[in-house]
Amino acid sequence: MKNILVVDDEPLIANGVANLVASFDFPLVVKGIYTDSEEALAFCQQNTIDIVITDINMPKVNGLALIKKLKAINPAIQIIILTGFGSFSFAKEAMALGVKFFLEKPVFPSKLSEALAETIERSERRQMESTLYLKQQIEQYINSCGEEPLPESFVFPFCMYLFDSKFYHAIAKRIENYENHHELVIGHQNKVGYILNFSTENTFNLFFKTKVQAAHLGKGIAINCWVETPEKFLLSYHLGKRNLDKEFYFDTFEVIQEAQISQENVYENSLYMEYREKLLALIDKGELTLAQVLTENFFSTCRMELYPVQLLRLQVNDLLSAIFENHRIKKDIYFDDYSPKIMLLNNWHELQFMLLHCIDLMRGSLDDSENMQLSQKVNLIIEEYYDHEALSLKWIAAHLLYLNPEYLGKTYYKETGIRFNQKLAEYRIQKAQELLKKNYKVYEVAAMTGFSNAPEYFVQTFKKITGMTPKKFLKQQEKALLS
Repeated sequence: MKNILVVDDEPLIANGVANLVASFDFPLVVKGIYTDSEEALAFCQQNTIDIVITDINMPKVNGLALIKKLKAINPAIQIIILTGFGSFSFAKEAMALGVKFFLEKPVFPSKLSEALAETIERSERRQMESTLYLKQQIEQYINSCGEEPLPESFVFPFCMYLFDSKFYHAIAKRIENYENHHELVIGHQNKVGYILNFSTENTFNLFFKTKVQAAHLGKGIAINCWVETPEKFLLSYHLGKRNLDKEFYFDTFEVIQEAQISQENVYENSLYMEYREKLLALIDKGELTLAQVLTENFFSTCRMELYPVQLLRLQVNDLLSAIFENHRIKKDIYFDDYSPKIMLLNNWHELQFMLLHCIDLMRGSLDDSENMQLSQKVNLIIEEYYDHEALSLKWIAAHLLYLNPEYLGKTYYKETGIRFNQKLAEYRIQKAQELLKKNYKVYEVAAMTGFSNAPEYFVQTFKKITGMTPKKFLKQQEKALLS
C-alpha cells in the first residue's frame, strides 16, 4: 500500500480529490487532507508519504516551495500537481524537480486515474532501486569490515533480525504485507538472511514473531538485535552469524534476543568440567541412574544457557572416549565410528541420547550383584529431583526409567514397605527443615521443595509429617538456640 496526501487551499477541491482517489482500485491509503501547506509539510516530516497531490498557488508555502521541501525530506516522493488557469508557467520549474503530471482543475477522473497508475509504478520502481542500492551498500560495508562507508541516509538506531538464509524466501513472503514495509530492508548474503527495520514504531517485532510462528518454518532461529552505531552493526552481525547454529536447542522456529548469546566471549567452562568430573565418578561407583539424572540436568542447563554447540559436540566426543577407554562396554551400532556422527548431529536430543545410551550399555554390562534395586534408583531420583513440582512415578517412568508406572509403584512398595508418595513427601519435608534452619522464608522453602504452586499444601504436609507447622518449627529452633 502507498501512502498519499492531498493538499489544496480550497477544502471542496481537496476533499473531492481525496474521495476520488479512494474510489479507485489502487493500493493507496489517503493519510491526510490538508488546506494548509505548512501543516502538510509538518505531517510529512513525521510520517512516510509516497505520493502527494498538491495545488501550485497556495498561501504561506506555495506548491513549488512545498515540493522542494518534500524532496529534501524524501527524494523518492512522487508529486502530482493540480493547476488552475494561468499556472502553467510553473511547469518548467516543477519538471526540474522531477514532477511529471500536471492536472488541470477541475480534475477529470480518467486523467487522475492514469496519473496515479503511472505514479504508483514510478514510486515502486524508485523504491526498488533505492532498496537495492541500500542493500548493496550494507553488504559492502559488512564484507569490508567497515572499510566501505554506509550511505549518508543510513539512520541509527534500528532493529535487526538475522537468520539462516534457507528461510529467506519463506520469511520475505510472510512479511511483505507489513504496513510499513517500505521501512524494511530485507536481504541475504553468505548464507545469512537479514531484516533491518528502520521504523520508529515497535509494531514490527510482534508482527514478525506472529508471522514466523504461524508459518511453521521448522527448526531454526532468528536473532533480534538492537543496533545503535556502525561498530555495533558489525559486532551484532558477526556475533549473530556465528550463533545461528543455536537452532540446535530448538525444535521449532524461535526468535531469540542478542542478549542470550552476547556472553559467548566470556564464557566459563566450569559447567562442563564439573559435570564431567561428577559423571565419571558416578560411573566408577556404578551409580548409573544418578549418572543419567546428572546428564539430563546438564543438557537442560546447556539448553537454557544456549551453550556453544560446536564446543558441546567436541566435549561429548571427548567424554565418550574417556568412558570407553576406562570401562569395558560392548558397543552397538550407535557407536560404530561415533566421532564423525557426533560432529554432524544437529539436535540436542540426539547428542544427549548418545551419552544416555552409553550409560544404558554400561548398565547391561554390570553383574547382577552390582545393579541397584529399583527402589534405590528411585530414591536417588528423589534426592536429585525433589524440588521439581512435576516429580511423580508417572514422570519418572516416562522420562528416566522407561517403565510402567504401576509396575514401578508396586515394586517400590515391595522393596521398601512404603509408598512412593510418602517417601517423596518425607524427603521434601526433611529438606524443608534444613532450609528453614538457614533462615529462608516459608514460601521460599515451599517453592524450593516442589510445592511452588501450593504453599498451603506444603504447610499441611509439613504439619502431617512433623506434627507442627513451619512457623512453630521455627519458634522451636529459636528456643533451642537461646537455651
